Amino acid sequence: MDAMTLDQKLELLIGLAGDDRDGAPGSTTTLPPRLRHANDSGALRPLNIRDLRVPGKGSVSLMRILMTNACSFNCHYCPMRRDRDMPRTLLKPPELVRIFLEAYHRGWCSGLFITTGIPGRPVKVMDDLIQVLELLREKHRFTGYVHVKMVPGGQPAQIERLTALASRISLNLEAPCGSSLAQIAPEKNLDTSLASLEQARRNVNRERAERRDGKIGDPLHPGGASGMTMQFVVGATPDSDQALLGRVTDLYSRGGIHHAHFSAFRPIRDTPMEHTAETPILRENRLYQADYLLRQYGFGADEVVYDETGNLPLGNDPKTTWALAHPERFPVEIKTASYEELLRVPGIGPGSARRIVNERGATVISGLADLRKMGVATTRASGFLTLNGRAFQSVRWTEQLGLWGPAEDAGTPQRTYSVSPGTFR
Repeated sequence: MDAMTLDQKLELLIGLAGDDRDGAPGSTTTLPPRLRHANDSGALRPLNIRDLRVPGKGSVSLMRILMTNACSFNCHYCPMRRDRDMPRTLLKPPELVRIFLEAYHRGWCSGLFITTGIPGRPVKVMDDLIQVLELLREKHRFTGYVHVKMVPGGQPAQIERLTALASRISLNLEAPCGSSLAQIAPEKNLDTSLASLEQARRNVNRERAERRDGKIGDPLHPGGASGMTMQFVVGATPDSDQALLGRVTDLYSRGGIHHAHFSAFRPIRDTPMEHTAETPILRENRLYQADYLLRQYGFGADEVVYDETGNLPLGNDPKTTWALAHPERFPVEIKTASYEELLRVPGIGPGSARRIVNERGATVISGLADLRKMGVATTRASGFLTLNGRAFQSVRWTEQLGLWGPAEDAGTPQRTYSVSPGTFR
């Protein structure tokens, strides 16, 4: 068992980025100034190791590397904004590759996630990202999972090259419309970001189509076949959940996008928005749940239920909210309901719906205990189901929950943060 703590591992890896020539003969390596504050309090630490579920690959332990926290943009919400006084760090492409491969060969990680600030022209930053991937793929022959966060404004040839070398591409859109983005990031342009996304999407769709037609995948040039992701900052602008999911649904419709990320706004110290109230994490969770309904449960965008402000109700998850709004669809008979009908029942997911349909002909279902064995969250589902025409219970658990609303924010002290949880998404 490796006895090193995560902090010790990361400190060792940062040390590997030092140039041996900076130290006197026989002395320990002296880090260059751009790396000496990498782990200082308040700095955005450039290294992070976390587990991630990757479709078809199971759990992948990703080393997440922030190439630099220096940035030319002055976004009001961002911990890396240009005018914020903080230690800045920079990993050069060969250093980043050396750090990752050392961690990989030690068994500390199996894949790589690269993100970066934008210090200067996007074209130069894209060149650095491409150099990292070319070193990994073509010099060191690394065939594993690599996720790269692309910067908007790259040239078409750069986007094509980056997509060819990456397993997955992501892009921060931040807001669903240009006017609201301008309120928090006046130097960014949503049209530029969407244009970059569309160029990458075309490459991803082409690779996927060729694979469907029989092309053998090249692990050194995966072509973004794992799909794209995009990120939105929730609550930093007045955009409603309906506006966010409307943009997401539109982007999904043209293929190539695997999923969206939603990051609840956190006020960052020493930024123009440090006194803005943070967004409840429950709102972020509800957006993920609604997004999952759209991608995995066959729900249409017009079926998502919003409150009068255009936001998802916080008191129930979106699937339960929809079920309560459609009493004519319930209860569902467990013995005869179709897969699609079962999938609409709160507490029943795709796996448990398939098991019910596949096993109920040969398995006696006599009560909730049998449904629990099939993966049903019976506490949530029982009020929406019947067995041989008899309801499991007359009062739904979700309706009982309606007696209490989500926790009130009144009296909660305002918090500010040094970094945002969304940095490495």
